[in-house]
Amino acid sequence: MAIAVSTSPENAISNLSDLVAEVRDEMDDDAFSLDRIYRAIGRAEAAFNRDLRCPRMETEYTFTTASEATDLPLDFLQLRTVYAEGSPDSPLASMSPASLRSRYRGVSGVAMAYAIENRRIVLAPVGQTVLTIVYYARIPALTDSNPTNWLLDEHPDAYLHQVLAVLFNKIGDVERATLNLNIANGIISSVNESGKKNRWGAGPLVPRGTTQVCGPRI
Repeated sequence: MAIAVSTSPENAISNLSDLVAEVRDEMDDDAFSLDRIYRAIGRAEAAFNRDLRCPRMETEYTFTTASEATDLPLDFLQLRTVYAEGSPDSPLASMSPASLRSRYRGVSGVAMAYAIENRRIVLAPVGQTVLTIVYYARIPALTDSNPTNWLLDEHPDAYLHQVLAVLFNKIGDVERATLNLNIANGIISSVNESGKKNRWGAGPLVPRGTTQVCGPRI
């Protein structure tokens, strides 16, 4: 049984040019198409944005709104928390779009709940609110004008093996594609698990009782 172990020198990859050179070295082809490597990097980043969820991706954004629905940031992937600024801050309850509209029916007032719909955040009741959201942000794409990002800085082997998995699969080397994909998936799982431990500690989570977030039923 083959064991997926990363053997890449992580400190040898500090930017896009280093990544390209390392990929070509692993492909044993110093002239391997740069265009194909760049496209593989784009596919790797799509996989990272689907599968990675760690504290390093979290971004805080504060804005003022008086509208029922407000566009989310362009790099938005997934929401972590929402609260209205104040003394003290007031967390908003999460609801489905249908439940939110059914319950509040567009009434005016202090925002108490939110829903995510069509890449917008929908608030109810509707009134001027200074809102802060914490969300998972899309990983900044590697380009000639943006040759590095936090993921390449901290986990260059994730980039290397995910890109190699794409390229080896493209040229029909299924064995090496599978090996590199297993390594990349292992790194992603490790980063996610490390993020959970950093946030919650190593001890087991203690379940809490069910709470009602939208008031009594009527």
